[in-house]
Amino acid sequence: SMEARMSISNMAIEAGARAGVIAPDDVTFEYLKGRPMCPSGEEWDRAVEYWNSLSSDVGAEYDETVIIDAKDIAPTVTWGTSPQDVVPVTGNIPIVADEEDSSRQRAMERSLSYIGLEEGQAIEGVPLHKVFIGSCTNGRIEDLRAVAAVAKGRKVADGVHAMVVPGSGLVKKQAEEEGLDKILIEAGFDLREPGCSMCLAMNEDKLKPEERCASTSNRNFEGRQGPGGRTHLMSPAMAAAAAVTGTITDVRNLPYLGEEGTDPRFSGLTTAKVKDSEPMTSPGAKIAPVPPYLSDCEEEECSPGEESGLPKFESLTGVAAPLDLQNVDTDMIIPKEFLKTIKRSGLGFAAFAELRYENPEEVATIGEEVAKDKASFVLNREGYNNKATKVLIAGDNFGCGSSREHAPWSINDLGIRCIISTSFADIFYNNCINNGMLPVTLPREQVEALLEDASTPGTEITVDLVNQKVVRPNGEEFPFEVDAFKKKCLVNGLDKIGLTLEKLDKISSFETTRSERYPWLDGAALKVPDEVPMYPESGYWQKVAVMS
Repeated sequence: SMEARMSISNMAIEAGARAGVIAPDDVTFEYLKGRPMCPSGEEWDRAVEYWNSLSSDVGAEYDETVIIDAKDIAPTVTWGTSPQDVVPVTGNIPIVADEEDSSRQRAMERSLSYIGLEEGQAIEGVPLHKVFIGSCTNGRIEDLRAVAAVAKGRKVADGVHAMVVPGSGLVKKQAEEEGLDKILIEAGFDLREPGCSMCLAMNEDKLKPEERCASTSNRNFEGRQGPGGRTHLMSPAMAAAAAVTGTITDVRNLPYLGEEGTDPRFSGLTTAKVKDSEPMTSPGAKIAPVPPYLSDCEEEECSPGEESGLPKFESLTGVAAPLDLQNVDTDMIIPKEFLKTIKRSGLGFAAFAELRYENPEEVATIGEEVAKDKASFVLNREGYNNKATKVLIAGDNFGCGSSREHAPWSINDLGIRCIISTSFADIFYNNCINNGMLPVTLPREQVEALLEDASTPGTEITVDLVNQKVVRPNGEEFPFEVDAFKKKCLVNGLDKIGLTLEKLDKISSFETTRSERYPWLDGAALKVPDEVPMYPESGYWQKVAVMS
């Protein structure tokens, strides 16, 4: 199905792939046909002809071919605080000592301490408090069909709150047309309106400390679903099984209880079929009011303006601080409660809030003035605090998780312009470059040497971008690699706006050529009405701005 392909492509990127492309075919075309802004008539025929060309060349050679038969894979569940911490539902939590890498051992110990489980423990049978079925990845119509198939004839277990949050309004509408909503409600599931809900956990949909949740979202980092909350990632069908049994359960042991021929998973519909109806028109409709945060904005502040530029990064000498934690994700760098601005400045107080403060939620609500520092956190200690730190020495896979640009904004505003690690999440790495910060990748033994240096408060190191080397206090030099274009941007203080303005003529020429060759790509500009309903019952209409 298209939904399954979307998950594969999405999670391929989460796993570190540079691209997750599946060649389009009739399944793709059937999914697209008739959708809003999709080409029609002659344009549709031209588009399909072009899309059919987007497959690998005949005779293409591959470095490696991997064939996986899904029926041979047991359902999997996460046991720790990273998507990589996974075992089959029939398996046991790994033994820490079996892991050869010492930093991985430390990460496993931290995960087990947080999640409240023991190494070697069977994952099946772990009791749960909540179940969350939703997210953009696992809230599609075929997911709800799988959940309904498990829920049919069963009830949500006592003491468990099970939420189902469709991935979109169209998904919810189709679920209602297929009768899935009735099955879920009768079984005791809390069927909600589409939204982020517990995937982001920014409203009241969150876990209390030490509450355990089976979740179909795609991230399970510390505090992701609420401070102290414990998240186990699994498929929608597995989450449904957990909801009706109250424990992590192998869904393969729960047969369909409905009448033969009524299983919603085999309805004959392989994908979503509900389409958006044409927008209603109303000459007297009110225009939605401008949000306060925009109405307070001065015109010159809200317009694109001229090239803003970035401070040049040539060579930096400053205090280095050690943060020897693995998989520091963007939630840990800046919690979701602080994502209330689109300004790049003023977020330094929010950086590492949950590691840095005793009362992070209070700080997010009231402000920095009520902050109670944790004396144990490195950036609160003498020699590193008060924005003294300029270089952060970090653990593996720094900046993983969501793509929020607020993460590098907050670190930069804290005065840190360089981060050194063994590896970075790709999006975070590029966000750093785009904001004038330098992420440096070094081998583990060199990072460990720098961590040792930085463990002495006030120790300074030099990061020389021009000559591409890190200089230790003892004079030893560690060379590093950096993309030539990224280096040029940092050394010269070039930002994306400035680079774009340099090539306006070429961009204009490309846009003209693109419209001639691929007219169906102009759908967003040509097919969106001037006004669309925010939602039919509201009476408000939202102006649509189309950039040309």
